[in-house]
Parts: sequence; C-alpha cells; structure tokens
Amino acid sequence: MNLKTLGIVFGISLLLFIPFLGKVHLFDWDEINFAECAREMVTSGNYSTVTIDYLPFWEKPPLFIWMQALSMKIFGINEFAARFPNVVAALFTILTLIYHGAQHQNRKFGYWWATFYIGSFLPNMYFHSGIIDPWFNLFIFNSIAFYYLGTSKQRIPEFLFAGLFTGLAVMTKGPVAILLIASSVFLFHLITKFKSFPKFKYVVLTLITALVISLLWFFLLWISGNKAIITQFLDYQVRLFQTKDAGHGGPIYYHWLVLLLGCFPASFFALGSFFRKDSYQNPFNTMLFISGLFTLVLFSIVQTKIIHYSSFCYFFLTYFAAITVSKSEKANRISTWITLAYLALLALGIGVLVYIQVYGHGITSYLTIKDPFALANLQAAEPWNPMDFLPALIWLSAIAVGIYFMLTERLKQAILTLLVAVPIGILSIQATILPHIEQYTQRAAISFYESKAKQNVYLIPLGFKSYAHLFYGQVKPHHNKNRFNEAWICSDSTDLPVYYVARIPMHENYLKAYPNLKKLTMKNGFVFLTQKKNLSLNSKVK
Repeated sequence: MNLKTLGIVFGISLLLFIPFLGKVHLFDWDEINFAECAREMVTSGNYSTVTIDYLPFWEKPPLFIWMQALSMKIFGINEFAARFPNVVAALFTILTLIYHGAQHQNRKFGYWWATFYIGSFLPNMYFHSGIIDPWFNLFIFNSIAFYYLGTSKQRIPEFLFAGLFTGLAVMTKGPVAILLIASSVFLFHLITKFKSFPKFKYVVLTLITALVISLLWFFLLWISGNKAIITQFLDYQVRLFQTKDAGHGGPIYYHWLVLLLGCFPASFFALGSFFRKDSYQNPFNTMLFISGLFTLVLFSIVQTKIIHYSSFCYFFLTYFAAITVSKSEKANRISTWITLAYLALLALGIGVLVYIQVYGHGITSYLTIKDPFALANLQAAEPWNPMDFLPALIWLSAIAVGIYFMLTERLKQAILTLLVAVPIGILSIQATILPHIEQYTQRAAISFYESKAKQNVYLIPLGFKSYAHLFYGQVKPHHNKNRFNEAWICSDSTDLPVYYVARIPMHENYLKAYPNLKKLTMKNGFVFLTQKKNLSLNSKVK
C-alpha cells in the first residue's frame, strides 16, 4: 500500500470521525463503564487489573481499557480521549478492507468494500463511540482473513498473524472470540470437505500464538495476586450466554432487523448477492458468509440481546454489498432505489421531529407515555432551533442528487452519493440532534455529579445501575468497605457526606425506607437527595 493511499485514508479518518467526538457526555452504560475503568487505571496507576469503583472488574479483559488509558494520558480524562481509540480503529479498518479486498478480488473492490463499511450507518456510528466492539470485530476479522490466506499460500507469516489477532481479540473481549473464530473456520472446512486444510504444523503454530497472547492477561492477574478474577471472568462469560441481562432481552429476529435496517446502505446491496451462485465461486466469499451467518445465528439464540453483539456481521454485509456493485447492474438499481426511499423516510422522520420541537408543542404532546420517568425526561427544558433540520436537509439533498444520477444512467455516482451522504449526515446528527438526546436521557444527573466532583463526598445512585457518578463525580479510591452496604450508606452514621440520585417515582420508596434522607431537588425525572444532618451543607442543583 503506497504512501498516497495511506495519506488519503488518514485524511478521511480525521475528517469523518474527529469532528464533534467530545461534544456530548459519554453515555451510560457501556461508554462510561469502559472509560471509568480507564480513568481508574490512570488515577490509581494499577494497569494490571481492570477495576470499576476500584473493585476488580472481571467482565472484560484489559486491551481496550489500556488503549483508552493511553489516550487519556495524551488528551486528558475526557470524552474525546475515551472515544479516540475507535478513530484509530476506523483508520485500521479501512486499510484492512483495502488490503484484503485486493488480496481476494482486486484493489478497486477493496476500495468499494471500505467505502461501504464507513458509508453505512451503524458501522460508521460505532467509530464515533467509546465501546469495545470496533476493535474486537477488527481483530476477529483479521484472524479469519489471515487464516484463509494461510491456507491459500501455506506460509508461516499468515498463520502467525491469524494467531496474533485471535489472541488480541480474546484480550479485547474474552473467549467468545475463540468461539466465533474457531467455529467459522471449522464450518468452512466442513463445507469445503477439508480440501484446503493446512498442514498440522501451521495449525499448531496458530494455536500456540493465540494461546500465548490470550493468556497474557491471566498471567498478569496471576502474578499480581488476583487469581480469583480469572474464575469470576470465566463464570461471567458462561452466564452471559445462558441468561438474559436485565433490560437486554429481545425476540429471536432482533439482530436480523438491526442489521437490515441499521447497516444500510450495505444491507440492501448485500441482498443482491446472497442468493447468486457466482457469489460463492471464490472460497473466501464462502468463509466470510459462514462467519457472518454463524455470528448472526449464535447471537439470535443467546438470551442477552444487545445491538452491538451482531456488529461483526458488518464485515460480511459490506463485503457482499461490494460484490453486488461489481457484478450485478440490476441488483444495484433495485438496491439504490430502496436505499433512496429508506433514507427519505429517515430524513422526513427527523424533519418532522425537529418541526414539532421547534414550532409545535413538543413530542410529548403527540405520544401517550405511561412511564413517569420517561415522561419527565422528555419534558426537559431543551431548546431546539432551525439548525437542527441540518441532517434532514443533507440527506434530502443527497436523495435529490442520487435520483438525478439514476435518471441520467450514472448508477455508480448515485451509489457513491449515498455512501458519502450517510457519514456526513451522522456528523450533522452529532452536532445537532445528539446533544438533545443526551440532555433528555442523562444530563441532569451528570451535571449533578460534576458539581460534586471536587468535594470529598459519596455519590450513590439508588435503584438503578449507572457508572456516570463514578466518571463524572471523579470518585476517588474508597477506604471504608461499609460504603457498599446500602443500610449504612443511607444512614446518619457515614464518615462523609452522602448525595444520592434516584428516579421518579422510585425515590418515594427510599424516602420511606430511610427517614433520615431529605430531597434536595428534582430535574428531568432524577431526584437528588442527601442526609438531613448534612442538609445545611448542601447546595441545590440549578
């Protein structure tokens, strides 16, 4: 890959993913969860053990947390630093797709593949986030892709890379990486009747490399005296597959809909290749299809349904979308018209929402909301303005240009217009719509935490799970173990002043259960409480 290509990819990554990266607060749970782990690493200086609230956190290995900690050392402890590692992931993902596209098709195909990836909604959006999955998916894909190259070329370097990326994937999110990679590889060999199965020495080399990298974290835990975390981590991985996380259930078709409606335009174009026999003449196409389908089926069966669980499928969807562009004129036309119509619906939906908020009586006037907390969220005093029409205007303009290209028989230009419009629209959403969403959902609580960040107090969420109080309250290492005892922390016997955050109407239960608590104020569905003995020291949230 020449320097010109590297420069162009670097520039595209900066232009598409740096703007507005730190404009809004991190979102609970995942973004703040991982950022808080990194913050605690930086503040404590303990880089061998992942902690949350300064207690061992066994749900995730440390690789991504290390990336965030390094970013925070460079940029400071803030939203930009927490999200910046995924900008780097975007850069390497583009380069990876160009490289492997050229290896298995040609350089032009690699460009189309990369363009579909960064030009589709969910794949692009994740590079603006502070979650683990962009790196995890990149490592898994590279492991599978290099393994396939190894079977084709029968050379040591490819198998070394396959093992290396497998180990890095495990160090990023855990042994589920081995399940996804090993199952995809086995099913590929089974379907192809083991025709390209590598020599035994190459298999051993791959396994040893993967094992050495994967066990690095366990080794660090072992030598640092945290062996119990290894058992807890493995138990958690098993439990995740067997049970449904609270608030994260869903129907078996959940991920199918997420990919179809969220990974556009790639999902619509990929459908044009899935059912064509010539799409599978290249064995690598079969390998990618198997890996994507296995991931989709697996997480459709798993009880916990979270949107990014199926995000590895973005690789195979965008790959088959690029195949459609290179092979099927008819499928391209149909897919382009579908994408234009779908984007028009989204643009009109955003336009109607903004119109209601700017010129109407607000969205709550048109909805029947029974949840008092959600209703209070949406009734927040959040001013909208005509600039919020920008995403809709961008997409409607792109639709007009796309239709013009379609009517003048310039199909490729129409497709490129859509693939450019989606990421530009996402940037405009970050600048206009996303701050409103953050205001409604969490900013009242985060502002409260920030106001207490420099005080030596306890910050306690009551009745709901959150990591925001830790990150934005800049919670320091605690020395009193009673802090985790609700009866003690809600009593008058605490060694520090305590501030509590609850949600309506659940706060009433805590006021009844602990008569020594006193309400300070409430805002946007959040209720802020303290101890009566400390009331004279408190300042109300404005």
